[in-house]
Amino acid sequence: MAKSTTPAKSTTKKKQAAKKIDKAVDDTTSAVKTSVEGLKSGAEDIASSARDTAEATANTVANSASRASDTLRGAAASLRDGSFQERSFGQLAASLADASDAIRDKDLGQLSRDVSDFAKRNPLLFAGGAALVGFAIARMMTKPGDKS
Repeated sequence: MAKSTTPAKSTTKKKQAAKKIDKAVDDTTSAVKTSVEGLKSGAEDIASSARDTAEATANTVANSASRASDTLRGAAASLRDGSFQERSFGQLAASLADASDAIRDKDLGQLSRDVSDFAKRNPLLFAGGAALVGFAIARMMTKPGDKS
């Protein structure tokens, strides 16, 4: 013979099952919220670290450009006044000084957009400038008298 349940027992079992489901949903929601908060915190830490690194790199580049500008000014001063080389070195020094100031003064996001826009408008000039800067940096990094 089949066992019968009373409507009251059936309702009680349904309520208990519903409570278990509600608790499981609440526990899952809480776990998801905790995970999301942890991910947000981690992403903020990574973004902050990346910003700090980018700012330090920008300052290093600005300082290098400033030193190169000073070197070019010194070279221009040692040349004959009014000569093509003296004027060229002077103009390069002024341009590097302006670039150095721009790097220091601009927001990194804006600076990145400006460089990207310049590269899109003048791809050959940008590539040539990048190659020239690379050669100059390589030249500055070699030891004096090292001919290898």
